[in-house]
Parts: sequence; structure tokens; C-alpha cells
Amino acid sequence: MIPLVLLDLDGTVIGSSGQAAPCVWEAVERVQEAGMRLAVCTGRPRVGVAKRIAERLGPSTPHIFQNGAMTVYADGEVVQLHALKEASTRALIAHARAYNLVLEVYTPTSLYVERRTPLSEAHAAMLGTTAIVRNLEEVAENEPVVRAQWVVPPEKEGLATSCAVEGVQLATAVSPALKNTLFISITKHGVSKGSAVRSLIASLKLKPENVMAVGDSIGDLPMLEAVGHPVVMAEAPSALRERFFSVGKVDECGVVEALERALELKTV
Repeated sequence: MIPLVLLDLDGTVIGSSGQAAPCVWEAVERVQEAGMRLAVCTGRPRVGVAKRIAERLGPSTPHIFQNGAMTVYADGEVVQLHALKEASTRALIAHARAYNLVLEVYTPTSLYVERRTPLSEAHAAMLGTTAIVRNLEEVAENEPVVRAQWVVPPEKEGLATSCAVEGVQLATAVSPALKNTLFISITKHGVSKGSAVRSLIASLKLKPENVMAVGDSIGDLPMLEAVGHPVVMAEAPSALRERFFSVGKVDECGVVEALERALELKTV
């Protein structure tokens, strides 16, 4: 049995319904009874749907949020946090204002936007939270910004990513719960799902060879490369499916296949 499985949320655990399906929870109960530990590894913040799923998956296991910028226990105890430089956040804000783009700014506990739009409201509803409207420069000045994110239709991807900011890195993801939308996550340089996974594995005194990770997008690649048993969903890009073991579609309980495989695999 694999002792630890890391699970991306959107497109992996969460399908088009915006929630984890009953079949997922049935499988979770089986593997938990066998002694397997489960942890979230997501671009989402620790709010709403993601918070509830993490608490149920691993009440005593650290979970990775904000694309690796924040690792926290289910009870809220912070293990690791990486904030953007204020100058980086200000440059992103200026770009968003100049081109009328939706920019989300995340602190450890809150989601901020500068104005409400149908897209920002739909995303907040998907997350199960409320976006706070505030002057984002004030947020950058007074609070640690762990992550920023462009929320744009595919045709505006180039415009969003044309903002040249030093000291950050980008990761793009999609969600079946909000179609025709790209989520372009911005974290401090060197901070990713992969860096957070490596730190978590080390803190739990496990071997990477004995850890599984399940994802569905190119943004999950750092996480997948950090473990010995990478698994991708059927909807993953072909470049991932050709490289890693693949399971079924998210809305057909494909992640259950991954959990069952983790039970059967032997450690080294």
C-alpha cells in the first residue's frame, strides 16, 4: 500500500458538479480504514469547498493550497507560507487595470478583487467563498499576498501573461466546474506544487518513491514529477497521458481507480 496520496482538486476530485462525488467518498473511507494518508494539493485557497474536502480527506495531515504557496493542517495551523514581493503584486495590479483583466489576490485567509465582474463572481461561487472588493494596492501594502491569479477566457491568455514581472512563476489550470475559463496562478519564483510536495514528503519522513500524486493538467506537472507514482486523469493533455499512468474521467470516478491502485502497490 502507498502510505500517502496527494490529490489535485479541480478535474481530479471535483468534477462538473463542483463537488466531490459520493463514489469518491466511499473510496476515501476504504483507503483511510486501510491506513492510507490523503492530502490535498491544489491551486485553490483554503476556503469553502476546498477547505471542507481537505478536512474530510486528512483531518491530521498537512494540505497544500495556493499552488504550493501555503501548506496548512486541517485545523488551520500553518506549516509553510511563501508571499509575493509587494513590488510584484503592484506590477500585476497595474497590468490588470490597464487591460481591464480580472486579477484575484489571495492572502492566507481571504480572496480580494478590485471590482466584481460576472467571471469573478462565478469563480468565487465555485470556490464557495465571497470575493472582497478592495483597492488591491492597499492589500499588497498591508497583508502578505501568497498568490495572485488571472481569471480569463482562453482568448485573453496572451494578454494576461504578457505582464513581465520578475521573481514570479506561472501555472495554468482549468476546471470542469467553470468552463471556457483559464486560471493562471502566480506564485513567488521557486514556489510550486512540486516544491511544496517535496517539503511535505520530507517532513513526513517518507520516500518520494512511496508517494502517489493524481492530477489532470500541465500545472500539476511539478507535483507529478516529485513523486514515484504519478497518475493523471483521462481529461489530462496527451503529453501527460503519454508519460504517466492514466485513469478514467473525473465525472466517472476516475480518481477512485487511482486510490484502488495505491492500495495494491507495494512500497520500496
